[in-house]
Amino acid sequence: MDGIDGRLVEGLVVLAAIAEARSFGRAAERLGMTQSGVSKAIAKLEDRLNARLVHRTSRAVDLTDEGRALCERVAEHLAGIGEAAAETSKARNAVRGRLRVNVDPLFSRMILSPNLSAFLMQNPAMELRIETRDRIADLVSDGFDLAVRFGEPTPSALIHRRILNARILTVAAPAYIERHGAPTHPQDLESGSHECIHAIDPSTGRPFDWEFWRGNERISVTVSGRLTVTDSGTKLGACLAGFGIAQAIDLGLETHLRSGALVNLFPDWSDERFPLYVYYASRNHVPAKVRTFIDFITDVLDAQRRPSMTGPR
Repeated sequence: MDGIDGRLVEGLVVLAAIAEARSFGRAAERLGMTQSGVSKAIAKLEDRLNARLVHRTSRAVDLTDEGRALCERVAEHLAGIGEAAAETSKARNAVRGRLRVNVDPLFSRMILSPNLSAFLMQNPAMELRIETRDRIADLVSDGFDLAVRFGEPTPSALIHRRILNARILTVAAPAYIERHGAPTHPQDLESGSHECIHAIDPSTGRPFDWEFWRGNERISVTVSGRLTVTDSGTKLGACLAGFGIAQAIDLGLETHLRSGALVNLFPDWSDERFPLYVYYASRNHVPAKVRTFIDFITDVLDAQRRPSMTGPR
């Protein structure tokens, strides 16, 4: 590649355009250049080659014998460059190849796993690798094409796009309520008579604070409990089994709430939101496989029955 001079190639492209258009103005239009830019490119090429390549008259523009011979010799090479560029653009727009995705475990289990078969059947030229991670880490150096994570984004060079704003619900199983009674206000959880399940925030390594939102009103409650988990599935399983009260993202909870397996303890205090973002490396030239996967997950989320969720704000 050291022997390729970009200015020389540019001059040859301009020369070929002039040979076809027979006009500096029309050549400039085809190349997206100014007429003076075309004229300067030809002048530089002639100086570089120490040869007159174009006849300029008041009526027409034509190539000299040297210019015509040069065009004939490089025409095949210029066509090859154009074909290579077109193939590269076509490949970028093709939905194929390997896609590696860093995914939040809850989102993977509740949303992705039931729908991956349909996605792969619709995109037979794609190979998909889903990896559940607690955090996003370094997307590019770790070899991921994109990531799907809950929580507000931290400052980084990554492009991020919010695709969901899920409610936080405080829930318990009927078996738990039978043993401990149903709290009527969030502050009842401070009494010490309730078993609350703590969940670790992977970004801090500490348990999430328990907050309750009702419109613009927010209160923090200090809760107690003997169980602390790092996995949302374990938390939900323990809650469904009647061990304790949990705060959970309203993602896949609708089935449990509708069946009565879980009870929303404070429906008037359920305005807290936990956003879901998709991350990728660059806003420009996003590969088709990345765009297709983002469209897939947003379509799946839109198809969910979401009367209890709000869209991206």
